[in-house]
Amino acid sequence: MTTLNGSSPNSIPPPYAPKFSRVSSFRSPEFEVLVYSPHVNVEPISFSWPTSKTIPVYGVHDSVGGKIIIDPSCRSGRLVVTISGAFSTQRDPEKFVPNRRLAKQKQIFLLASTVMHVAALDSDASRKSIFTGRSRNSRAPSSLSLFEQETRTFPFKFDLGQSQKSGEILPATVTSSGSKSSAIEVSYQLTVSWEPLKLTQQPSLLTIPVVVQVDSDFHSLDGRPDSQDSWIEIPLRSPRPIPVKCAVTLPSSLTFSRTSSIPFFVVFTTTPRSPNLAREIAADASISVSISSHICVTESTAIPTASAAESVLSDRSSESRSSRFKTKMIRRLRSSASVASYQSAESHNPLPVSSPRPAFFDIQTVYKGISIGFPKRPRHRASDQKTYPSLEEHRSLPDGLYKDKIPLNREILASINWGGISVKYFFEVSVLVGQDELRAKILLQII
Repeated sequence: MTTLNGSSPNSIPPPYAPKFSRVSSFRSPEFEVLVYSPHVNVEPISFSWPTSKTIPVYGVHDSVGGKIIIDPSCRSGRLVVTISGAFSTQRDPEKFVPNRRLAKQKQIFLLASTVMHVAALDSDASRKSIFTGRSRNSRAPSSLSLFEQETRTFPFKFDLGQSQKSGEILPATVTSSGSKSSAIEVSYQLTVSWEPLKLTQQPSLLTIPVVVQVDSDFHSLDGRPDSQDSWIEIPLRSPRPIPVKCAVTLPSSLTFSRTSSIPFFVVFTTTPRSPNLAREIAADASISVSISSHICVTESTAIPTASAAESVLSDRSSESRSSRFKTKMIRRLRSSASVASYQSAESHNPLPVSSPRPAFFDIQTVYKGISIGFPKRPRHRASDQKTYPSLEEHRSLPDGLYKDKIPLNREILASINWGGISVKYFFEVSVLVGQDELRAKILLQII
């Protein structure tokens, strides 16, 4: 699971100035949340929304931000703002196995929180935080300016696209993959909760859906030209030696947009050259091409950690907690000293580290096609210097060529490697020559 950075705790920010012009409003009896985004989707009237609502839409490189306006009836308490991303899977009910739960599984792969303490405007704590707030708020996750404290407006911001490993891209929102074997969803939401200090006051919780999509500009491969200047040739392997060699040719990047297509070539050559065998293979060989997605969700062995903002408490609770921590540390040092000799004796036999277990694994077929024969013979490209290729160049050409293009679908999942969730795509090609089969399996990157 990946945690994101919230508001900066180092300095008091200026009054909130939204970066985006689109605003979505969400209300509860205790507060109102204004979320600013570059785009919005209109949600029709449903059971969840009595009226039509606008849902904020962000790119994978944007920042989710907005502000919270507290109702004057709310006195002292705290606001907790959390953004989360979840990967959900749902098995087909027809494949239900007795005595086995196949209910909807959810994996949280993104979590970040920001805590903002609220004091009544007429209280001593509020006046003290206004005039000497810099030293006290230096430990808070999001400090507030004087203007925002007086108007009881609390801004928040979370940066998307921050990961523990370079090169990872935040997965986009997916409602359903359309697979018959399982329904897959990737969803994001903002959760805002009001926790009053007095038990006589009513707490409040508001959940806001957020859509994350692939950037509409040229971060993806949509704007690249169709022509491929660089190709990679990958040989097909057979279990035993046969007098035929096959290879598949793909764009060398092996990275494709979901709105594009995958061009490829399959060629074969007889070794040694045999015109009769080449004609037989070109007419009767079976070529099978498929693209499959391997979806794996790994159980997280670590306890999910929220941001350091949630650990901000009062000075009194911090002191008591510090004293308890010191007592526990003394006990741990004594116990560790008593077993030091035992640990040194057993240090040469460390316990094996258990690998994370997959909580969900599924293989889905994105495309599958079968063709009989190699309908074409490769040719040299015409050049300005030579009109006709030499005899040696002509002999070096393969005996047969199969050329095709596989269209992709915008609705499929992109390749994911984030927070225990893995979605990988494999391009598999096989050529069946009589009783022998040549195969290749290639990892693709789908964005």
